[in-house]
Amino acid sequence: MDRQRPLGPLIAPLALLLFATTVARGEEPATAIENRPYRIALHLASDPAARLGDRLRDELVARWLELVRRFVGPSWSIEVAETPSPLVGDGLARVKAEEVRGLDPGVDKAWLIWATTDPATSDLVLEGREYDAGTRWLGPFQRRDVLSPLDAPRALFLFTLDLFSPSALIVGQEGGRALLKVQGAAIPAASDLGATVAEGTTFIPIRLITMRDESIRITRIAFTYLVAESVEGSTARCAIVSAYRDPLSQRIARPNTLTALGIKPGGDALRFRFVDRTTKGPAAGYTLTERPAPDGPARNVGMTDRSGRIEVPPGPTRGVVKLRLLAGDAEPLAEFPIMPGESGEEREIAVDPLPLASKYQARLDALRDAIIDQVALRGRLERLMETRAEGEDWSGLEALLKEYDLLPSSASFGEALAKLKDEALKAAYEATRTTVLTRNLQAQFDEIQGLIDGYLADDASRAFGEALASRKKKEADAAARKPAPPKPPG
Repeated sequence: MDRQRPLGPLIAPLALLLFATTVARGEEPATAIENRPYRIALHLASDPAARLGDRLRDELVARWLELVRRFVGPSWSIEVAETPSPLVGDGLARVKAEEVRGLDPGVDKAWLIWATTDPATSDLVLEGREYDAGTRWLGPFQRRDVLSPLDAPRALFLFTLDLFSPSALIVGQEGGRALLKVQGAAIPAASDLGATVAEGTTFIPIRLITMRDESIRITRIAFTYLVAESVEGSTARCAIVSAYRDPLSQRIARPNTLTALGIKPGGDALRFRFVDRTTKGPAAGYTLTERPAPDGPARNVGMTDRSGRIEVPPGPTRGVVKLRLLAGDAEPLAEFPIMPGESGEEREIAVDPLPLASKYQARLDALRDAIIDQVALRGRLERLMETRAEGEDWSGLEALLKEYDLLPSSASFGEALAKLKDEALKAAYEATRTTVLTRNLQAQFDEIQGLIDGYLADDASRAFGEALASRKKKEADAAARKPAPPKPPG
């Protein structure tokens, strides 16, 4: 039985972790989550090469704050750190979340922004990350070029929009969608640009589990994303994109609460190492594809190297994508959603290489190629036969029919497919440690049978053969009716 407690007793530790404001000092939250602004600490530091001195920095921040007021409004409550954290620097992309923890007590988020220069152009560049105190999550590394020093306040404003990730409570599910109550969403935005949540906003679900000692364990639900399809007031209705059937299940032994944190594409390449689940050896030579979620067109990313590793640079998609690892370019070994640039750290993923399924996949591919070649050849001959028949070139038609008759019959391909399927069924019966007839493989058997039935029928050649036979019969009948020539005299 689920040992769930009502949300009320969890409000204090939840608020302590999610919002780190008044409750962090032992007080109850004064307002509902949707009416609570985000308290944000800005840590802005610069490389000496950027020539952003104290005066220019203060001027940049003042003009940036004016843009925040004009376009976002009261949902952001900004605190500017007089002395930026030493974590802000060249190594910002490598900073760990535990290093940022406790940096700014009493705030919801900390923005770590480093102003530097592009070595190639000497133009100003902004780099940064957001730390969410409630979930202890350090967001992906972001980067934005500043086209002109005069444009720096606007660039900084757009960059902070890139960094900002809304927080939310997952308050239920309805119709296969997750319902999120978003912090600050009831506070009117100064403009559409400053809306806390909008259609397309993407969240990662995070589970807060109350342990026996009343501490809170924070666990991200892996390979799961919530994409806002509609927003009604402060509630976002989100599609669930996940590698799992029921990622938001409440069948958890300990009392727990589901929260969510916004996420945006980052600038880092994704790094994976695929290994054999059984042997732990590298899964080398497999193809990885990427497609926009849920069902966009796929593109080939590359092939795993000898160590099973592959790097996925940020592509054209600015939202959740689905990665699929394929054996034999068709048999899926793994499929999971991910946000481009989410993290530069390498992830190890165990897969079942399906050696027998891959073997039959290769043989099916060869059979399919042979069938497609035959379809093309038959089509060419049928077009030539049609031309000969229309031109009443009956000798040419007869020669083409003889060539057509030498082609492998559709029955031979059907027999080859049936024999291959019988072998696969036998292998599946005898196999104990690996899957043979996967759903994908079974679907391909059906697909190839459809190719044979639909494209290797002999109807066209039979029709031309009948036309030729009819023509020959007419010629024979005409010859029989023709009077015999008179015999020469005596």
